[in-house]
Amino acid sequence: MVHPLRLDERNINTICRVCSIMYGITWLALAGILLYRQFVLGQSGEEFNDIAMLFTFNVIFAIGAILYFGGVPFFRIKPVTIGAIYLGFVALGFLFTMFKYTILLERDLSMMDVLNKLSIVLTICAGILATYVLFAYFGKRRMDREIE
Repeated sequence: MVHPLRLDERNINTICRVCSIMYGITWLALAGILLYRQFVLGQSGEEFNDIAMLFTFNVIFAIGAILYFGGVPFFRIKPVTIGAIYLGFVALGFLFTMFKYTILLERDLSMMDVLNKLSIVLTICAGILATYVLFAYFGKRRMDREIE
């Protein structure tokens, strides 16, 4: 079958590269818009919750799709690496959460509030990482089936 646009591999690679760059720029712009609306304009979460959910699910599933379609073969992932990634996720998430509440929103947090925020970050990071490991595992199985 002849492609109607008559694109060769070089054209297709260029289009994929441009789309990837524009997708990354869109992610950064959405993140900037969310931060601007929350911390500069002081809008409540209900006013931009739809954008935040779209952005969050888009990022999570895009990374999962990259893992599933062969970005990281499963056999290269070791438990120590998974643990280090999890601790990194937790550290970044907890630092951002503390920065958000104490500096940007200027709230005083009790030790119970801090522990509650930490438990939320631990749970969310565990869920996201488990999803990524499953995507990588099933992607590896898919690649193995295609090779056979």
